[in-house]
Amino acid sequence: METKLPCRSWLFEVKAALEALVQRHGKMSGGYDPDDQPVAIFDWDDTAIFNDVGMGVFYFQINELQFNFELEEFWDLIPPKYGREIYRSNYEQIQNLPINEAKNHPAYRRYRKFFTQACHDLWQSEGTAHFALLQVQLMVGFSPAEIVLIAKRAIDLEMSIPCRIVSIQESETDPDPVKAKHGIRVYQEIRDLINLMQLHGFDVWIVTGTCKYIVQPFAEKYGVPSDRVIGAEMIIQNGKFTDQPMKPMPYEDGKPDAIRRYIGKKPVFVAGNSPGDMAMMKYCDDTALLIDCGDPYLQQKSVELGWLVQPQFEVAT
Repeated sequence: METKLPCRSWLFEVKAALEALVQRHGKMSGGYDPDDQPVAIFDWDDTAIFNDVGMGVFYFQINELQFNFELEEFWDLIPPKYGREIYRSNYEQIQNLPINEAKNHPAYRRYRKFFTQACHDLWQSEGTAHFALLQVQLMVGFSPAEIVLIAKRAIDLEMSIPCRIVSIQESETDPDPVKAKHGIRVYQEIRDLINLMQLHGFDVWIVTGTCKYIVQPFAEKYGVPSDRVIGAEMIIQNGKFTDQPMKPMPYEDGKPDAIRRYIGKKPVFVAGNSPGDMAMMKYCDDTALLIDCGDPYLQQKSVELGWLVQPQFEVAT
């Protein structure tokens, strides 16, 4: 049975350590028990893929007017200090127009810029954990199936466009555009690793702070079934999302809590890339892998805690 990873962009020592992990815990080890499979867990954004699918879907919803704007619960989620009334008033000027016509209206450009800017400002001020929760709360009024359909459209778009920074302008002469990162790519190295682990009898899971229903259709491209994705969720009433989160929220300390609740055993392997993954990476019985996106703090912690460190993989932009 194959125990080697394709070389691709792996560092030699990281590749060797991962192959040894598979041999140590997989079907070829003497202590393997098919009724008690070893658990391997991957974060999603910038760990299993290049870039952030949650943000890709969020920008798509902004651009395509794919929120339930008619619900006051939606608007109430955004604090007024972030300019809510500015982009709400601009949205109301285009709300009854067909989408293609709306996009040509000056009010659309103002709505898009100031809504995006408000979310960036909130992210900066309130922190990543708060913003990750807000992204899912703003899906209030949608059914899970509707979110999956929106996610599939957004993922297809993000996979097809160049990986670049887009300027969002109020007008062609706007001197202060808002910047948004676009373009998502598959990390073939991670797909190889997941495939190898599954071949050798590992129980592979995704644990992410992004909405579960956004990640599920993407994880299937990696061979990870939808019931092996743990992500942020809202309480559902009458088939629709409310703005109330289900606990634990799988971010920071909530990731180990979610593992205990939904998986019920410690993983032998965890891969992550951000401070929000640290608690999960520490909650690991064997090997933690940091996908190094350039955070000096995480680089230091990886040395202290003995994590494997792999620079971000090469992708076609």
